[in-house]
Amino acid sequence: TFMLKVSGNSMIDAGICAGDFVIVERGKDPRQNDIVLAEVDGAWTLKYYKKDKNGIYLEPANKNFKSIRPKNELNIAATVVALVRKY
Repeated sequence: TFMLKVSGNSMIDAGICAGDFVIVERGKDPRQNDIVLAEVDGAWTLKYYKKDKNGIYLEPANKNFKSIRPKNELNIAATVVALVRKY
């Protein structure tokens, strides 16, 4: 389990804003709609974990961003278990 600082606005509609801290836990198998920390084709991101008939994809919580389907590799590193916001 560890904490990391969020950058970007792709999860803003889930209440996760730039500057927030998320607590993530390794070793959990992600389930549909979990928010995960993932490495996709060499880039790190925080998104909803989704699975459909075409496989796994990552969905943002901001309509201005597109879903991500890995082209080469996907590594789900951890699952978000808590959010910390500093005022």
